Amino acid sequence: MESLNSKIMYFGNLAKEIENKIEINDLKSASLLVDEYSRIINNSAKYCYKAILNFQIGDVESAISELKKGVREHPFSFNIYYNLGFMYNAIQEIEKALESFFYAVKYGLTDDDKQEALKEIRNVINDNNKKSEKPTITQNQVDELKKILNQYDARVYPLDKNGSSLIRKPQKLGSSDEYMVNMYKTLSIADVDLNSRMFFKSELVKGETSHSKKKYRTKGPVVIPISKIDNSPSIVIKVNGEKYKFTKDMLKINQYHYIRITEPGDIEISPDSEIFIGDLIELEPEKKPVKLFLKIFVDGLSYNYLEENGLKEVMPNTYEFFGKGFISKNCYTTSEWTLPSKSSINTGVYATKHKMLQPNHIFTFRDSQKLLAEYFQEQGYYCTNICTNWRTTPALGYHRGFDRMIYQNFLGGMDGKEVVMETIEHLMSFDKTNNFMTISLMDLHNVPDEIENHLFSQVNTDIKDRIYKNKIGSTSVQTKYDESKVAKYREEIKRVDGILNVLYGNILKNYGEDEFVITLHSDHGQSFLEDEFSLLSDNRLKVPFMMRGRNVPAGQSKELIETVDILPSILNSCELELPKNIDGRLPKFFGGSVERNSTFTQIIHPNQTYKVSIHEEGVSYFLETKHLVLDDLTICLEDYHSYITDKQSGADITKENLEKIICYDEFVFNEIKDMLRWSCKQISE
Repeated sequence: MESLNSKIMYFGNLAKEIENKIEINDLKSASLLVDEYSRIINNSAKYCYKAILNFQIGDVESAISELKKGVREHPFSFNIYYNLGFMYNAIQEIEKALESFFYAVKYGLTDDDKQEALKEIRNVINDNNKKSEKPTITQNQVDELKKILNQYDARVYPLDKNGSSLIRKPQKLGSSDEYMVNMYKTLSIADVDLNSRMFFKSELVKGETSHSKKKYRTKGPVVIPISKIDNSPSIVIKVNGEKYKFTKDMLKINQYHYIRITEPGDIEISPDSEIFIGDLIELEPEKKPVKLFLKIFVDGLSYNYLEENGLKEVMPNTYEFFGKGFISKNCYTTSEWTLPSKSSINTGVYATKHKMLQPNHIFTFRDSQKLLAEYFQEQGYYCTNICTNWRTTPALGYHRGFDRMIYQNFLGGMDGKEVVMETIEHLMSFDKTNNFMTISLMDLHNVPDEIENHLFSQVNTDIKDRIYKNKIGSTSVQTKYDESKVAKYREEIKRVDGILNVLYGNILKNYGEDEFVITLHSDHGQSFLEDEFSLLSDNRLKVPFMMRGRNVPAGQSKELIETVDILPSILNSCELELPKNIDGRLPKFFGGSVERNSTFTQIIHPNQTYKVSIHEEGVSYFLETKHLVLDDLTICLEDYHSYITDKQSGADITKENLEKIICYDEFVFNEIKDMLRWSCKQISE
């Protein structure tokens, strides 16, 4: 333990020394110290130090380049944005300077931070207006930049961060990732706003905008998704010279139209004004070894609860289906709430690397982080996501890798029944296509959120369990023990199991055992399942991970598995190459070289203490900081507390495990060193 405390003190003092050398303009000494610091630490301060040193020697472009790198690594840092505003102003890039200062206001941790950034905004505007020549920025531009302060987070999709609808507004124009969102099965509704967005489905399709003739040559039957962007166009489609004209009244504006062309040959699409043309879908492509991969995500399903109450009794259909495949009995989530947990499952890396941790601000996946769907899209699969989860919207980057995405916020009413039937309809429609699909079922959220809209659970929950004993938590994560909620949870799980049985039956009827791979998993369990509230208990951290199909060995495994291992397990089952630069590893049960000897879970959430749980056979390690994680996601390890307990008795056995404590403390430091701050005073607004 002394080892880590010494390291914290060393780097904290080194940071102070760097700042002192910069302040007295001893740039040579400061530069040497920054080099030493940067060899180990990659936190937000490092980028500011390097930028300031570059600025001091007159290399403003390099200073800006360092800070732009810092923004991608530390997207909510006041200091990085404040310095970036200063640098842009120095080279008279006024709009970029103001944009940076507005973000500094948005991410300021204290009123003093915010006021300092606001002062710089006023100075930049006043200096710009005093110029004898025409000012380089207008009031309209300033008003647009002010919107930064009131941006929404990703949950408002299909609106953008400024609250404007994305419907029929093509995104990522000109890139290989171009897509457009339209309404889905809404009949007369053509658009949504902030008040109506949850109550309608949307459909995202990859493709490109076109206002001139597009030509294609096909070898077999295809489907072409086409959508209008405005009401005006009529569209002529020629198939091997035969003309089909769709007048402007024939194709509704508020949907994608899937045009099937069975005859192979030459296709020409000629609109008389701009339309959106989705990528061609081959209906009879060369068959892959795995014809269907389906990932079923059930939010908030605790494996510990299933194990204690009997998977066979609570989810008999799921037990029967996956009982002929693989069931993990020891899979632990690496993050205990949805945003970081799902991000880790889809990238195979810990939250400290993907940084999807801020619940109230948008941050998208980096280009260097490959998502699960992208592996399959690269192999020629038709990739579809049917989603109700507001923490996995395209605004966060979850469109990547998907050719088609159906979305409606679960709170708007799209439950498991609709998700399953949409899945079945998709598989019926593209029955000869190689399909990669992910679906999300949020129905269990009804329990902590105290929603009563499912007939089955209401009919099967006795009156004595309809009155909740405790108040609802500030979030679903914070909901505490309530025996009435536990009773309802069981009924909601049974309902989900019944709905999924329709899907299981459809798959078994239409696919051979060696043609599919089906996975079911969750992101976290529930805190309300036990009287002693804990975010690091097995009820919260232990999740289901099941697989069945081609290349999936049958059996129940007690091997320790982390949710980051789901990605390599899936890729392996579908005979795809495993990535090397991830935290996930292939379990030994699936042919991996070595078993994990422990699992690692961390809680990084603004305004909560940083917490860690490491489970190994027989013992558990815990760490908690004294100080809160700040809104910029920085962590202070000063005065942290770590200890080890016996898993069976719960007794503290720290004294007998000092070497193990030191080892795990060091592991935690290396995981979070790039998110550390050295000033540990609490921030109060």
